Amino acid sequence: SPHMARIGNSVYRDICPGDPTCRQFGFTRDGHPTPMMAVSLLYKAISHNQRPGVQLNSTLFREVYLSKYGKVRIYKVLKVSKKSKKWIANPANRVCDAPGSWYCTGQYPPALDPLIARRRSFKQLEDFNVKRDKSDEDYYKAYMKNMDGGGGGGGEEDGEMPYELQFAPRSKAKAAWEDTPLTTKLWEVINGNRARDLRALVGMEPNIVHARSSDGRGPLWWAYEYGRAEIIKILLSAGADPAAKDSKGVKPRDLQKPGNFRSKK
Repeated sequence: SPHMARIGNSVYRDICPGDPTCRQFGFTRDGHPTPMMAVSLLYKAISHNQRPGVQLNSTLFREVYLSKYGKVRIYKVLKVSKKSKKWIANPANRVCDAPGSWYCTGQYPPALDPLIARRRSFKQLEDFNVKRDKSDEDYYKAYMKNMDGGGGGGGEEDGEMPYELQFAPRSKAKAAWEDTPLTTKLWEVINGNRARDLRALVGMEPNIVHARSSDGRGPLWWAYEYGRAEIIKILLSAGADPAAKDSKGVKPRDLQKPGNFRSKK
């Protein structure tokens, strides 16, 4: 998930240089990892011996547990520095809340000092009670510009394919019922009554109208639920199925409420 890379990038800005939303960390529309994803430890740990040609470095990691369905994998880290382990085990290097206390916060060994020195303290971007310097402000503005689809940031209308579209079903028949970044994106667009953004997304990938979340609902259900008349027209014109049913047998139009249709101002 690009979200994981975004968190890391907020602390180490060189993870996704120049792109605080880390759109290069993901998958292509046909399911292949982007170059940044392909070389990541996360991808290799999850895909180790599961995808052709994907393996962790056997001199550094050894798999010690794999659950029945492959959802849980545990690796043992090999070749850990004995010098660092000895430093950490030394009581003199522990920071305890009182002499002899069992509560001691961890410290990184000196070998990691160059890495630790490069980090920035994590700050929740939405926390306006935290003081920011100019660098933080610039980072925040770039982040919000990209997330909102601003110019040059890979938005819905600048011609660059948003990463969420990689989760689009290939057809109505092959639409899986699952919560993905695409279903989240579509819900946000519809909830916000952003008809123009939806039209742009549909223009790039018409099959998004068939996307379904884990409860079987999708864009057309949400459009009726929130009374988005213009968005309903866009979805129906693109082939959304008004007769489809969710996990409880509810059709999109069943969610329509009298008087809840309003135009976007």
